[in-house]
Amino acid sequence: MRASRIFDFILWALLAFGFLGGLKISYENITGNACPHIGFVPICYVVTAAYALMIVSVIIKHNGCKHYAFAIGWSTAFIIALVGSIAEIAAGGGVCPAAGGEVRGGASGSIPLCFASLAMCLLILALFLTGPWRRACKRCEVQ
Repeated sequence: MRASRIFDFILWALLAFGFLGGLKISYENITGNACPHIGFVPICYVVTAAYALMIVSVIIKHNGCKHYAFAIGWSTAFIIALVGSIAEIAAGGGVCPAAGGEVRGGASGSIPLCFASLAMCLLILALFLTGPWRRACKRCEVQ
C-alpha cells in the first residue's frame, strides 16, 4: 500500500508540473508568440486543458467518468507531444517551445518541451493505470 501512495504522489507531481508548465507557456504566448497554433488556437492552450482534464480525472469519484476524462486528456496531450516531437526532429529544431526559457528556441541547445511532454505522458499513463485506474476497476468488480 505504501508504494501506491508514492506512485500517486509522483502522478500528482507530474500532472501538476505539466499543467503549470502549460500555464507558463500559455502566459508567454499571451505576451508574445511562444507556441504554434492549430488553426487559430495556440497548442499550449490545448495542452494545458488536456493536463487539467487529467487532473480532474484523478479527483472525480465516478469511475466511468474518471476513465473517459483521463483518456481524452491524456490522448490529446500525447498526440500533440508526439506530433510536436516528430516535427521538431524533422525540422532540425525550432518547432516546440524550449525548456531553457527561450521562446521557440529548440534549435538553441535547450530541451524542446514537446520531448519532455512526450516522456511525461508515457510515465503518467503508466502511473494512472497502476494507481487510480486499477483501484477504480477493483471497486467495480462483483464479488
